[in-house]
Amino acid sequence: MRGCSLPVTDDSDEAFFLVAGPPARGDDPDLDAVEDHLVRADPTGSRVAEVLRDTYDQLLDGRRRGRWNYEELRKTEKTYMGTLVEINLHREFEFEDGGVTDYKIAGVEVDCKFSQKIGGWEVGPELIGQICLVIWADDFKSEWRAGLVRMTQDRLRTSTNRDAKKTLSLRGRESIRWLWTDAGNLPPNILLHMEPDKRQRIMNARAGRGNRHGQARLFQMCRELHNQVISRTTVETVGWGLDDPMKRMRSNGGARENLRKEGLLVLGHQDNDPAVIAALGLPQPRKGQFVVTRVVPAEPGDVRPAAEIEGKRWRRAEESDPLVTAPLVPRNSR
Repeated sequence: MRGCSLPVTDDSDEAFFLVAGPPARGDDPDLDAVEDHLVRADPTGSRVAEVLRDTYDQLLDGRRRGRWNYEELRKTEKTYMGTLVEINLHREFEFEDGGVTDYKIAGVEVDCKFSQKIGGWEVGPELIGQICLVIWADDFKSEWRAGLVRMTQDRLRTSTNRDAKKTLSLRGRESIRWLWTDAGNLPPNILLHMEPDKRQRIMNARAGRGNRHGQARLFQMCRELHNQVISRTTVETVGWGLDDPMKRMRSNGGARENLRKEGLLVLGHQDNDPAVIAALGLPQPRKGQFVVTRVVPAEPGDVRPAAEIEGKRWRRAEESDPLVTAPLVPRNSR
């Protein structure tokens, strides 16, 4: 709310001030230049969102540890999140190295600050007067935000922590110029947002004999997660402990071969799978992703989406449909 006087109750020693909002275009040319560069490089914010998703997944280390919940991380791991976000954004966008700050964007010094809490970004004395790219994300809400703010004394709280760092005051938070305001959706953490009983059935699945429990978990995942994209990270987390969880999703003894008798098609991004996926009206996976669906033969005159496989029309099954062995989707010879 630009130009509106608001009373403030805040522990930053502010009792009353004019909430001016972020600087208008032209008020801070360097801020404008950084904004323009970032928006040109990532018009929709999707690249930043993917970096944040990948950084969460990197910290959770699901393939080795089977972790899917941020709260499972140790305190030191959570602290490292901000450093990883800074490093991974640097790699993704190939920013120049800064002198005082992390980056140089459009020739302007810019520091990267990440926090799990809006306004929780900590600023040292060396950053007074510098522009910061402030980022917030919440895996539980599947949301993120990023903005630019120049760190000035009047935008910081008067109190400091033991490292002499300060956080933004209410005035400072109102001064953030938010970027990609129509984005904000973090690619979801499938296991985190799954129904708890479904997740428990997957993660507690055990092999009937031997110790192939990772493969048993992957098979159960395919039984539980239908008609949605299953990410590589989800596959690797469910199949944690396996040398190659992705291989266990395919043919040659994997889910694709073994679950046909349960009517399941395990489809990927290549061979004839994209055409089958499109014909069935399913979301298209990218490389390293899968979609699982149960199918039954389509009756003559059935107008529901159907795919021709092995000379026969197949449609997605409904819960009341009988169990029928799924067809074999042809694979290109290699």
